[in-house]
Amino acid sequence: STRVFGSLSPRSSRSGTTFFYLRALHFSVRRSSFSPLSMKIHLTYDFRINTDLLQLRIERGTQPTGLLSRKGKEFVVTMPAGLRLEDPRNQAWAQRVLTEALRRRAKEVLPPIVHEEAARFGLRYNRVYIKDVKSRWGSCSSLGNINLSLWLMLAPIDLVYYVVYHELAHLNEMNHSARFWAQVDAFYGEPGRGKFLESKMKAFALDLQRRYMP
Repeated sequence: STRVFGSLSPRSSRSGTTFFYLRALHFSVRRSSFSPLSMKIHLTYDFRINTDLLQLRIERGTQPTGLLSRKGKEFVVTMPAGLRLEDPRNQAWAQRVLTEALRRRAKEVLPPIVHEEAARFGLRYNRVYIKDVKSRWGSCSSLGNINLSLWLMLAPIDLVYYVVYHELAHLNEMNHSARFWAQVDAFYGEPGRGKFLESKMKAFALDLQRRYMP
């Protein structure tokens, strides 16, 4: 079965604001205000995501508006007919749509993982927030809030869990001291596992930049 989240339609106003409409929600992004911290992936019609937590593809549409839909575990972004992704304005709009799809999936899968793992280790946190940041994969506030990047949907499952464990360890140790790394290792029951996965995550981030961010 197919679940349709809503129609998508890029529009521009005289003020230089690009809009798209999705499931009765109105989003606007000023073209001059894209943050340098926003993940910029160059999208083409061949673009695919196929990870443990997300399958997503982009397809050409035949209607004047696009659709963000879901077929089983796969998200499908159907672009408006004739939309040229080579156009910088269309590219920026398509990236915004991709970000929304990642956000939706991240909100589905990441909070339950945090909840289950925190309960397993007897830890208490306040809330889980999903954010569009690339400067870090996650963070933990002094209030006990766990912040996770929606771009974790591009990562393999072992690295997703590593980021969750990393932030859960910060509930006890708000630093990166030896005690912090010992806490991460204790979650895995394996000395040195935390720093090994930290290195693996850094290598993954570099590979992501090479593949998707020309």
